[in-house]
Formats: sequence, C-alpha cells, structure tokens
Amino acid sequence: MRFSPWIIAAGFVAASTTLGAADGVAVLHQGEIEYPADYYGRVDLPLPQAFGHLKRLIGDADNFEPIRKFSERNRYRIMASPIGRLDLLVKRNGKQGLSLCTGWIISVDYIMTNHHCIPGKSGQVLKASLLMNYIEEGKTSGTKRFDVETKPVETSRELDYSIVRVRGNPGMKYGIIPMQAREPSPEEELFIIQHPAGKAKRLSRRNCRADSQTERPEELRHFCDTLGGSSGSPVFSDNDMSLVGLHFAGIEKKVNFAKRMTTIINNSPILRQLGQAPQESAPAPKPTIRQPAPQNTAPVEAAPSGGWQPIN
Repeated sequence: MRFSPWIIAAGFVAASTTLGAADGVAVLHQGEIEYPADYYGRVDLPLPQAFGHLKRLIGDADNFEPIRKFSERNRYRIMASPIGRLDLLVKRNGKQGLSLCTGWIISVDYIMTNHHCIPGKSGQVLKASLLMNYIEEGKTSGTKRFDVETKPVETSRELDYSIVRVRGNPGMKYGIIPMQAREPSPEEELFIIQHPAGKAKRLSRRNCRADSQTERPEELRHFCDTLGGSSGSPVFSDNDMSLVGLHFAGIEKKVNFAKRMTTIINNSPILRQLGQAPQESAPAPKPTIRQPAPQNTAPVEAAPSGGWQPIN
C-alpha cells in the first residue's frame, strides 16, 4: 500500500501528536525539533513546559528504555557505546538553530549518519559535534564532545546516508559498530539505540519489528518508536545484533522507515573496505581500522558497485 507523502524527516513515535513551536523551540518537517542556536554546546537540552507530552513520551521506560539502567556488560549497553548525539548548528532563511541527529562510529575517526543531517536537505550546517557517553540527564561529567567536519567524505542523497570525519579519534575510546549486516526476516524483532529529542541515550525494542511489506527495495519499514533526533540511528536485529538498517524517517501514527544496510554497503566503497577488514566489536579500546583521508576534499557520491560479504 502507499502512504501519504508527508514523511517526517527525523522520524516520529507512532503514538505521538504533532508538536507546535514554543519558547524558541521550533518543529521542522512535522517532527524534526530545532532548539535555539545558543543551545549549541550544551549537554542537557531542556524542553519547555508546552512540550510536556513529549517529556512524558521520552520518560516512558517501556518504549524508551534508558541505556544507563543496563549493566555495563549487558549487550545493549555494549552496543550503545559507539553511538552518540550529533549536534548541528544550522542556518536556515537567515536564522540559526540547533538541529539534532544520531551518529555512530564505524572506524577510528569516521561516523555514519543521514544525508539529510550532514550535509543536510535545507540550510547550511555551520558547525557539528558528536556528543558521546550522554546516558543520563543532569549528569554530564562523563560526557565527551568531538568536533565533526561539515562536509562528508562519502554521501548518497538517494540512500540518505553520509560518512563523516570526526576529529579526536573517538573510536579509540568508545569502539566501533562493525559492518556485520544482513537482511531482516519479516516480523523479525529489532531494536534501535538513539537520542530521541536530544535526550540521553535510549533503547527502543518494545513492539519493534520489521514490517513484512516495503514500497521501495532499498527501504525497510519498521515499528520501532523514534522521535526527532533519532535520524541516523542504526537498526539492529534483536536476535543476533546484526545491522539491518539506517533509520531516516517515519509517518506519524503509522510506520517508520530505514534504509537497508546491505544496500548501503553494496553502494559504499568505504563501508565495503571496512567490512572486508578485521574489526573488533564495540566497545573496542584499540580499533584496528583507520580509513585514510581521501585525496579529493569534495564528498564522494556513492555509486553502485560490487558485492560485499558480511563478517561471520
């Protein structure tokens, strides 16, 4: 079946309602939240009182489980280590604001996120940074921020992904997400680790399943709860922790969408190289992969090429 065309660029929880602007916090693309520009660099991002329903959604531990409540040896906590909040200072129509996405480390100094986050679909990204180890609101002492280049080294508008360089080698401290990808089975249990609305890292796994239908072969429909700020989150199988998708959008009260990781990998020279090289699972104190800087400073638009074999 075909859905209505108003796709939410940042994704949205199925049970939520449309938000309105309040106290300088704006809502773009019916779900993407933009904070005031002077919020850039903050860890905790307070939502105004008018967004109380959104606070309640994020506070629902059944749908958005705080990663901090899992023990350090738990598989979800381990997999969450290389996933961070991507803060974007964006200029649109002459005004600046803070937009939010999720990014995840794939090598010592590369992260993956959505193309509509970096370089973005509208406006200009003036600054970007990756906030790591933000797992509890009000406790910021253990977090660390890394500067992110605003021009991707590889990107695809069609597949809505970008690979971006991060300064400071965050993979050395927080590990990497290995390129172990496959296709999900219909109705397979999934999970997403994300920063919904820019809040501390959460896990979504309740009623989180792959849909048996799809409109486009490169896309995966799923029913995992997300909010603005969840764009760019990795989607995993809850059975074997394989990567199955890159979350990018949703239709309010209906379904969410991800780009299939197997399709992205088959179209990405960088990801195919990472998939063929030995990698350590997250967290890894000394990842062995470092992608050399490209000779051309312009971003590479990925094009289809040969097959990639997942690591067994």
